[in-house]
Amino acid sequence: MKNSSRMLVVIVILTLLSLFILAFLRYSPPREQLSTETCRIARITVLVDNNADPSNAFLETAWGISIIVEADNTTILFDTGSSPLVLERNSHILGVNLSSVDVIVVSHEHWDHVGGLEKIAEVASGRRVYVPAHMSREVKDWIKGLGLEVVEVGETTMIARGVWIIGEMRGPPYEQALAVNVEGLGLIVVVGCSHPGVENIVEKACSEIGVKPYAVIGGFHLAGKPFEELNSTVKKLLELGVEKIYPIHCSGENIRRLLEEEYCDHYGDGHVGLIECFSKMK
Repeated sequence: MKNSSRMLVVIVILTLLSLFILAFLRYSPPREQLSTETCRIARITVLVDNNADPSNAFLETAWGISIIVEADNTTILFDTGSSPLVLERNSHILGVNLSSVDVIVVSHEHWDHVGGLEKIAEVASGRRVYVPAHMSREVKDWIKGLGLEVVEVGETTMIARGVWIIGEMRGPPYEQALAVNVEGLGLIVVVGCSHPGVENIVEKACSEIGVKPYAVIGGFHLAGKPFEELNSTVKKLLELGVEKIYPIHCSGENIRRLLEEEYCDHYGDGHVGLIECFSKMK
C-alpha cells in the first residue's frame, strides 16, 4: 500500500513537472530591444521604379522596384525589379557596379521584385539572398537554381553593423523590409510593396530595434485607395516620428500629390535615378 502511495506521489510530481516544462517552452518572453549599433552614412540609389526621372530621360522605367543601399562599407541590393535588362541598363547609367553588391535582400516573392535576380546571378554568382521564411518553395528553389545562396529570415535580424532586416509580416504575401540605423538621424526604412501596411512595418522596426525612424522609402501599396486612408497612413507615419517620406512604385499618384500639397516638409519626390545620402556628418 505504501509503495502504491509513493508511486502515486511520484507520478503526480512528474506530471506537474512535465506541465511546467511544457508551459515554459510555449512561453515566449517579450523580445528585448535589439542592438543599437549605427552606421555613419546610408546612401540610397533607386535603380528600378515606374516613376520617371525628370532630369534623366536615358533611365528606363519599369513596373517594380530595386534600390541600392550603401551603409558604410556594406552594399545591399534591395529587390531587383522585374527585368534583368532594365536593372543592368540603369545600373550602368547610374555608375553602379552590380558585381560589387555584398548581399541581396528580397522583400517578397512577386515577380516585379525578384525578376532581376537573373542579372545578379550572372555578375555576382553565389551571393547570399535573404528572403522571407514563408516565401513559396518554388521561388526559393528558382533562386537557388540561379546559383545564389538562399537565407530564410523569420525574425528581425542584423546583417551588418547598423543594418537590419525587419522580420516578415503577413500581407499576404509574407513580406520583409530593410532598415539602416544612421547615427544621429535614426532608421532609414526601405520597403518593397508594404502589403502588411507601411505604417505597420515602420512601427515594427521602431519597436524591435528600439530606434526612432527618420525616413521611409519604397512601395506603399496605396494606389487607388481613398483619401481618408492615405491621410491616415501619412499621419501615422508622422506620429511614429518619420521626417521624410518617399512613396514610389505601387504607392500611387494620390499619396504623392497629398504629401506634396499638404505635407511638403516631409515629402521626398522619389523616382528611378533618385540618389539620397543620409548622414549627420557635416
